[in-house]
Amino acid sequence: MLCIRKNILTFGQNARTTFQKRSFWEYVNMMFNKPDPDRIKLLGPDRTCAEWVLRNGGKVVWANGKKQTDYNSLPPDTQSVPKLTEIDGTGSSISHYGFPHLSGCTDLWKIILDNNKYIDDRALKGLNHGKDTLTHVQVSECVNVTDMGVKELSSLNKLQTLVLFKLSGVNNLEDCKKHIQSKLPNCKLIASSTQL
Repeated sequence: MLCIRKNILTFGQNARTTFQKRSFWEYVNMMFNKPDPDRIKLLGPDRTCAEWVLRNGGKVVWANGKKQTDYNSLPPDTQSVPKLTEIDGTGSSISHYGFPHLSGCTDLWKIILDNNKYIDDRALKGLNHGKDTLTHVQVSECVNVTDMGVKELSSLNKLQTLVLFKLSGVNNLEDCKKHIQSKLPNCKLIASSTQL
């Protein structure tokens, strides 16, 4: 009996440790993604959105065509930046907490979300913050995206091109395609359960 109680106690401690680690990393991710309203007010939405993406390992393209991949090479806060036009979140740690950064980015037309374990249905719903400008969206190899999240993309009423592939969490891609095409009949939809 003593041996069984010891195993139960040990199991309970391991479960608590696992929970604490998950909570800690979730908190870290939230803090790296969470918008700072005061900074947005001071520097504008394009600069703060770029900071969010770059701080989390993504890439951006400015309206002048210049690509930015390094957070530390952003100009000083006192220097203005061009409008933000593209976001590439491939392999980054951007998550649903940060998508409110898209609000106010009036020239942002393209976002790629590829191979990102932090992108889930909440993140795809968060793309609504850019619904007035986004015309091209790619979501691929994001294991935490489900059918529900893909269907959320139908609210992006300006969307002209939607690319979806290798979404292992999506059970019925054909149903998702039909849903999106019924809501966005003019959107070019490229979708596959495998690599394109």
